[in-house]
Amino acid sequence: MPDIVSLKLLGVAGALSYAVARFATKAGIIGYRRYILVSVPVSGMPDMPRGFSTRPLAANELRAHVIDVPEATQNDRFAQGLTCLGAFNPKGALVGVTWVGSSDFTENEIRVRFALPQNAGWDCGLWIAPRYRLGRAFAALWSGTADWMRENGCDRSISWIADYNLPSLLSHRRMGADTIAYLTAFRFLRWQYVAQGKPRLLRVDARYPAKLDLNTVGAN
Repeated sequence: MPDIVSLKLLGVAGALSYAVARFATKAGIIGYRRYILVSVPVSGMPDMPRGFSTRPLAANELRAHVIDVPEATQNDRFAQGLTCLGAFNPKGALVGVTWVGSSDFTENEIRVRFALPQNAGWDCGLWIAPRYRLGRAFAALWSGTADWMRENGCDRSISWIADYNLPSLLSHRRMGADTIAYLTAFRFLRWQYVAQGKPRLLRVDARYPAKLDLNTVGAN
């Protein structure tokens, strides 16, 4: 449960979203998600910490490591053409991973396909091993993301963040992130309503997901 300071920073909307999401999770038959989509300029991403490095990990190499990401999710991201970047500390240990891409992407938590703006990339699923979360793994992953974006002609990266995830919101803000959109999704049994997607209402097992074109949508 967020403390009083966190609730003040989140504001009424964020605190309410947190409460509704917890209720929906417990209820089971309903679902609720509200995301903030932010754009982080490559120029705001940190430099690589001394002794750290990042490199792409193939599917087989990634499976040799124990990470808190289901294998089905890993397979889905590879199938969509995302690159898994692994960060390694000076001793050569894997400290975390993140996923990056430069084409349209379907998020597995909700049935929405994001259409990326020109010169923008996508990042998702940043994970850091618990023992390294107070170290420089975060900076290493974002530095690696910046390098990947430059190599692929992108000058910014778009991320989605739960609107009550205060640590992530603050860390993105420190890198100069701009809010570009909000995305609210409700699910009841097999039906999902996405306020900003097209179509707005669809079955979660439908062949095609809703689409959110980030070239045209704005913060609201």
